[in-house]
Amino acid sequence: MHKLKEIPLVMVSMSRWDGDFSSASWSLAKTFAKNQPVIYVDYPFTFSDYWRERNLPRLKTRKKALWRKKGALKKLDQYQGELYALTPPLMIPINWLPEGKAYRFFSNINDNWLANSITLALHSLGFSSCVFFNSFNPLYLSQPSGKLDFQFYIYQSRDNIRGLEPYLRKHGTQAEIIAIQQADLSIATSRQLQKDLSSLSGKEVAYIPNAADFDNFKKAYLGKPPLPDELKEIPGPLIGYTGNICHRLDYDLIKAICLAHPEKNLVMVGPRNHWKSTTIDLDEIDNLHFVGPKAIEELPNYLAHFDLLILPFLCNEVTKSIYPLKINEYLASGKPIVASPFSEDIKDFGEFITLAKTPKEFVKGIEDGIINDTSEKKEKRHQIAAQNTWEYRVKCLWELVDKTR
Repeated sequence: MHKLKEIPLVMVSMSRWDGDFSSASWSLAKTFAKNQPVIYVDYPFTFSDYWRERNLPRLKTRKKALWRKKGALKKLDQYQGELYALTPPLMIPINWLPEGKAYRFFSNINDNWLANSITLALHSLGFSSCVFFNSFNPLYLSQPSGKLDFQFYIYQSRDNIRGLEPYLRKHGTQAEIIAIQQADLSIATSRQLQKDLSSLSGKEVAYIPNAADFDNFKKAYLGKPPLPDELKEIPGPLIGYTGNICHRLDYDLIKAICLAHPEKNLVMVGPRNHWKSTTIDLDEIDNLHFVGPKAIEELPNYLAHFDLLILPFLCNEVTKSIYPLKINEYLASGKPIVASPFSEDIKDFGEFITLAKTPKEFVKGIEDGIINDTSEKKEKRHQIAAQNTWEYRVKCLWELVDKTR
């Protein structure tokens, strides 16, 4: 047994364990927890977040922990292994500050508060040290505080922070480089990210792509679960998309798909965050439907009833650094897939999916994908997903750790 597996792994990220959509960090945490204690640290709420969202359920259930009263560490018995969720105390809102002494002063305070909460959680479990895993949250603990005792530091980049929203770019761009330089091991989930970050940091960054919770998503392949209520009134054929409905998507393409396939319905499963990314009134498109975010455990119920799945991403500087989490989730379902060729990583799946460069090709790919699908094609897609599991990714990560130490 690896010696580092004898102590807890502490993971920080920009996702919360009960968030609106699946995330690589949460999937990795669940996988690590099968073999060692894992403390998954919620993305911190600031005092301004609390005031703005104080009436929302996710704040109400965390209220005592946020005010440092009790219940910060919660064991998640519904998951396999020894998995804990940690709610850190409220943080000072500092992103509005320019880079400089004031920002660094308050950033250090926040980092110390966060490190203290992690240390208290470790002590409550009978440990004093940990493996520290920062999964794409350079805004906190990019340089782990001296108050946190860790034996190994892993930094994971999952997106091109230089091309994301200004809020993250402002301080996150430089903080990510610092995190990579400070970490014992740095990994990136796409080949483009690996190249860019190795060059920018002057330090070797390893490549470990995203994967899928195969045991969960294979349910969509093995049989058809009951039809979700939201789909009962939507006639097929059904085109499906799961994930964040955000700035990465090509909304002109989505509209073109709906107009070219009026006899089909496009169903989008996930939180709607597109309001600043398009001027198209998506609610005016008759055969476009939104069913809201679903827990990762529910997604196979939707995939099982879709006839074809799409990845209609823009092809730009942001998306060329993406290895989409959902590609292996889609493949595990066995369903035909049409995607835009937005990154090197998605092109690697060209043998198993349809890559469409133009809206016309995308529209045709949908028609052909549904008409020409076979049981043999379904099985090939399913089997390629079986090779891209989180268990396999964790195994590869430990091998990299061994080479680093």
